[in-house]
Amino acid sequence: MLSPKHQLLMMLPALLILQFDYCIGLSQQSKATYNYFAYGSNMCSSTMINLRKLSPLASTAAILPAHTLRFNIAGIPLVEPSSASVEPSINKIMDVGAMIERDELVHGVLYKLNEKDFASVCSTEGVPFAYSLHRCRPIPYSGDGLRAGFESLRNLDYLNIPSNEWGVAAFTLRAARQKWREGNDIPPSQSYLNVLIRGAKEFALDGSYLEKLQQIDAGRTFPGNGLAEELLRRAEERTR
Repeated sequence: MLSPKHQLLMMLPALLILQFDYCIGLSQQSKATYNYFAYGSNMCSSTMINLRKLSPLASTAAILPAHTLRFNIAGIPLVEPSSASVEPSINKIMDVGAMIERDELVHGVLYKLNEKDFASVCSTEGVPFAYSLHRCRPIPYSGDGLRAGFESLRNLDYLNIPSNEWGVAAFTLRAARQKWREGNDIPPSQSYLNVLIRGAKEFALDGSYLEKLQQIDAGRTFPGNGLAEELLRRAEERTR
């Protein structure tokens, strides 16, 4: 029989989902709200607030199973060569161990947005030309910089909860064109990667995922490391 402490730990993913939805019920900004899972530069709250001028209603760390992080959205060569995307797994067996081996777990930030802000995200991200909307079920967790995301996923699996009931219904973005989805990744700039790393640290995503981001090889840029950080810095200065 599980101890009371273990039982409470097993309930944490469900409690986080309820807490996330409760925060939204307190907001009167818009009747229509959307869950949006960010995995790229939008993980950094400053990108959302200062650069994109949005006002998220709620935000939390989250893990998206059965997906892989890609860099297959072409940008400007030698400046910002590419942007991140996610691709769903072609394997329909939702086995946690297998997903770890295949590197099919994407950590990110789950935002709750009002209708206007969600439309703005779609517009600024180039939907439907660069990206297309993709339905998914990320699992929110309280980031601790260690293993909180993995443990939330493992607990749901341990309880034999059907995978189509994991987490919360949300939208994310994937490459709009089939040839991009099937093509090779384009190494991003170090500056762009640094914004992802900043967001991962801000929301205390799992330590192993942060290490993964830090170990991604950056593409060649000239001059400097890219423009992503500089654009964000200027946006932050304008709002001071």
